[in-house]
Amino acid sequence: MIDKGYDLPNPYDIGYSYFDGHQRYQLSGLSISAGSAPLRSADFVRFDQSRIHNTSNQVQVGAWLFPFMNVYGMLGTVRGSGDIGISFSSLTELERFFGIDVGCGGRRPRPDCAKPIRLPTQHASYSGHSYGAGFTLVGAYGDLFFSLPVTFTVSDISMSDTPVKSLNIGPRVGWNFRLGRFGVLTPYVGATWFRTHASITGHFDVPVPGSDQTRRLNYQIDEKVAGAWSGSVGMNWTVNKYVGLLVEVGYGYNRNNVIATGFLRF
Repeated sequence: MIDKGYDLPNPYDIGYSYFDGHQRYQLSGLSISAGSAPLRSADFVRFDQSRIHNTSNQVQVGAWLFPFMNVYGMLGTVRGSGDIGISFSSLTELERFFGIDVGCGGRRPRPDCAKPIRLPTQHASYSGHSYGAGFTLVGAYGDLFFSLPVTFTVSDISMSDTPVKSLNIGPRVGWNFRLGRFGVLTPYVGATWFRTHASITGHFDVPVPGSDQTRRLNYQIDEKVAGAWSGSVGMNWTVNKYVGLLVEVGYGYNRNNVIATGFLRF
């Protein structure tokens, strides 16, 4: 197609991307145990919706299989942290679960035994590496540009015994402004649909109210994103057939982020 005179990008590319963002997650499906006991379902434990800060660095290699389709693979690192709010439905349930006496047994428990108990906020942090692959469908009508990237990613992180799998789909539409010898500048808007799932395991020490005791609490939690959709706005600058730059901002109640990418095409 290029040899026949069509104005297409060079067929191969290698790029670097930096991601920094915040995402709301909902924890559910909790199983816990005390000490060395086996895990069991614990529906009396509540988790607040958590806001996690993530950063990642990715190297991407790709190729245009067709004038309308680019395929790519990626490899990189990921790091994140956030606070998790935890509470028990009542002190009575806490006493039953751990098998300790805090004065909530018998026929006449204390009035505060039925009140919810909020535990100290737990701070979670993790790091690891990720890899994935995807494709981008593109097209144009005059200077109107549209694209549909689809990316599947697997992350091995320190706070999870099982890989975290994510799917990202992001339709975009923009306008090509041709700048002569300065290339093509394409502002665009779009949306991002993002889903991920992880099973997180770990432990922490729970202070027992009304005593100087603590109990080791082991847990396993299902983690999912809270809300799949967010908006996006960005700018792509095709400097020439060899160099491309992109900056994108994602926004929404459940997620906001910044992505910066540079490409070399050959």
